[in-house]
Amino acid sequence: MAQGRPKAAAKRPRQATAATGNRGPRKGGRAIAPKKLRVIQQQKLKKQLEVGIRARIERDARQRAGTAPPLPQRPSPAKGKAKKGRA
Repeated sequence: MAQGRPKAAAKRPRQATAATGNRGPRKGGRAIAPKKLRVIQQQKLKKQLEVGIRARIERDARQRAGTAPPLPQRPSPAKGKAKKGRA
């Protein structure tokens, strides 16, 4: 039978445990990178196409907004003339 007190497990200093425990949630996406080269290439192509399409849509919208034809103005009613109907 063993005699004496059992040895205590080694304890970490308090500064080290406090520094690692208070980080909180991290910023940014949580996408796991695929290991297959083909999938990586497909993702890159898809991203480039999405960026290009979005840029083209924005460019077209800016162009339409900048070259909008002036609105036709209604002729103002002539002053001094009586309107038909009730007097």
